[in-house]
Amino acid sequence: MDTLIKREKIFDNIIVPSGTKKEAIKIISRLCATHRLLDESTLEEAFWKREEWDSTGCGDGIAIPHALVRETNKVQLAVIRFRYLIEWDAFDGKPVGVAFAIIAPEETGQEKYLSFLARLARKLVDEEFIESFRKCRNEEEMYEYLLSVF
Repeated sequence: MDTLIKREKIFDNIIVPSGTKKEAIKIISRLCATHRLLDESTLEEAFWKREEWDSTGCGDGIAIPHALVRETNKVQLAVIRFRYLIEWDAFDGKPVGVAFAIIAPEETGQEKYLSFLARLARKLVDEEFIESFRKCRNEEEMYEYLLSVF
């Protein structure tokens, strides 16, 4: 099975100067556009479209911003760990330190997108997964760990 975990899509120690969700989503959009030939503003708009429906802050310091866009033909994942916590309006009220950003084709690929989203959600309620992920010291360790569990 082709993995969604790619070394070039893991970002660590990302600084969001204002510490706001608005700026974090802008930075996530820029990072997701890198290596993917996608338009940053299109991604940002798509992330906000989903965010307006309900916060993607899923608790315990983690967010899963996700977007459906026409400009891609495959499901993509970017993992962003912030240097400082971001106020995200998560359901538990805790700020976010990690975002698992998912981009999927708007018209095709829904099955793979929903399947991965469900797998990720199951991992995010596993305390051992979260604890082990948080112990990763850099992008390489994050990549190796995620590759081993997905």
